Amino acid sequence: MDAATKLTKELRVTNQAGLHARVATMLAKKAREFTSSIQLRKESYGADCRSVLDLLSLGAFPGDVVHLEADGEDADAVLDAFTELFDARFFEDE
Repeated sequence: MDAATKLTKELRVTNQAGLHARVATMLAKKAREFTSSIQLRKESYGADCRSVLDLLSLGAFPGDVVHLEADGEDADAVLDAFTELFDARFFEDE
């Protein structure tokens, strides 16, 4: 059995400001905690989740659907961690 696993998950941007600089920085910091390759996709554009500039280039606004792709041995943990951040609306709308 191969240790590397590619997983994907659909996530919806639900915070009021979308993927702005603070959120992009939060996602990039979280991505650096893992060894998996992590991408966030919106339509045909893909962003390396370790790059704040790439994430900002997605242009993800409230209500947009993005696709998280994690490829590596900790891909399950990546999906869990990113889902928690999206579900918590990046701790903005409390």
